[in-house]
Amino acid sequence: MNAYQPINPPAAPSVLPLEVLNMQLERMRAMLYKYSELFYKLIVLGVIVIILMAAASMTDTFRAIALIIPFFTIYLGVQSAYFLSYVVFARVYATGIEKRINRIAGDEMLIAHRLEAAFLYPLNGAQFAGVPARLGQSFIGFITIHFWLTGAVVIALASYRAWQLLHALTLEFPPLRFYFPALIMWSLLHLIYLAWYFGARRDERAIETIVREAYITSYDQA
Repeated sequence: MNAYQPINPPAAPSVLPLEVLNMQLERMRAMLYKYSELFYKLIVLGVIVIILMAAASMTDTFRAIALIIPFFTIYLGVQSAYFLSYVVFARVYATGIEKRINRIAGDEMLIAHRLEAAFLYPLNGAQFAGVPARLGQSFIGFITIHFWLTGAVVIALASYRAWQLLHALTLEFPPLRFYFPALIMWSLLHLIYLAWYFGARRDERAIETIVREAYITSYDQA
């Protein structure tokens, strides 16, 4: 052997496809848990803040806080919807990974996506922001509707309180004459966008298409 012949370094061990997929699955499950946790922490914190703001608005010193409550409630709804969008992303991707692993293994070893479809809502079924289009609601659908109605009531009551105070406060700060037009426009802007986003499900379908083509799988029973 030539003494000057270069010695090839040992080949790096190949990572099995199942190991790669399993790492991705762990990442998506962690992401799903994280954003679900953020969603409910935000709701709890938001409820506490709204209660404190409502109590303050009943005093003479801090009564103007009532005008902030509707805008804060809208922000709370939009931010929680943002967290929900990442929960959906993680669930869609995790479902595709599980189906791919099952196909490689030749066995239905991973069934979390099927359990989620039964317990929460099916990805391939009609639903809006986690609320299935059916009378017999899942609990996540029920609590989502509960949040919607609670938010609407909070906005209505806070708006009524703002209407009671608006005349006196406008004398101190004239731009408040535009308060209700601004609130209506702000509400409609966010309502229309959220209705379009969760109604059209464009991003969700795009993710499904990418995963379906990459993993050669489907979203049946998901």
